[in-house]
Amino acid sequence: MGHRQSLILCLAFSLFLIFGALIFRYLEREEYVEEPQEWRRLKDIVLKENGSHSALYEMRWLKAWISANCSNIDNSTADILISEGSHPDAVEEMEYLCPDLHRVRYEYTMPFVESLFMCMTILSTIGYGFQYPITTAGRVMCIIYAVTGIPLTGVMLIWTSDFFGEQFFKLFKAKLDAKKQQTDKFIALFTLIYVAIGFVVFILIPAGIFAAVDYWSYLDSVYFAVISQTTVGFGDLVTGYEIEEGWARVVYQIFVIVWIMTGLGYWVTVVTFLTKALKSRRQSSFLRSAEEMKASVLQMGIKDTDPRFLSFVQQLNNLLGVEKGASHDATAFLGTSSPSAAPLN
Repeated sequence: MGHRQSLILCLAFSLFLIFGALIFRYLEREEYVEEPQEWRRLKDIVLKENGSHSALYEMRWLKAWISANCSNIDNSTADILISEGSHPDAVEEMEYLCPDLHRVRYEYTMPFVESLFMCMTILSTIGYGFQYPITTAGRVMCIIYAVTGIPLTGVMLIWTSDFFGEQFFKLFKAKLDAKKQQTDKFIALFTLIYVAIGFVVFILIPAGIFAAVDYWSYLDSVYFAVISQTTVGFGDLVTGYEIEEGWARVVYQIFVIVWIMTGLGYWVTVVTFLTKALKSRRQSSFLRSAEEMKASVLQMGIKDTDPRFLSFVQQLNNLLGVEKGASHDATAFLGTSSPSAAPLN
């Protein structure tokens, strides 16, 4: 995968992350009823079972307040309200005819950046546990978002790390000659170097930031960094809550999101590099075996154009199960013109 495709994948992932944050912010809200104090007082009186409306002066004052604030209410309905007994039907009619008496309001309990942070913990499977959906709609959405988003995250990490892993592998090949590239010692050495760089960049340096921001010990900060980068996510430590709400906290939470996702991508890239290096070693080992085989066959007096020789090469390729590219390289190295051949007589 090229640089352009990797950027497109990262952009698609970012948009999916933002989309989830917007949805969860909308779904995770609290509903409450907003009513004028006078109307609440009147309802308390008229909804009492077998209650007597002894406060006649207060009832008349409340009736006058309703007439002044609700032009759609006629006097007969208001008279029913202040009569003796409970009148729930009259209350419902009043609230229907005068919507200002009973307004449903919504309070969004999760700011956008915190919703974005929660989406990141879902997609990365960290799941600290201090943020979670509390509404039924939010939990249903969480199921859908996790089932679709976690595979998307895996694909994004694998495909983008394939590109960067290839860059690591090119650097590895540029620094060593062909013989050293096939040595387990040098493959392990370069892998350790990449791991050490990642440990410094994604563990030790961020741990210093966490220690300064959250007033943790450096050991606790390293512990939090490792638990986050390995997606264990116990949730016993969560960074950023010592910062007062505002732009500083927003910027810091975005930094943490970027840190986690780039860190995960880096570790997958290191694994990709190791896979490419070991695969290259295996292909080179096959080519060396092919060279030895060619020498042995030529010593036996069999020409490299002999159908028996070609068939033997094809059967060897099938037996070892080598990749198409390696098989082609080996066949070309042996001097054969085609991987197919007639069977041995």
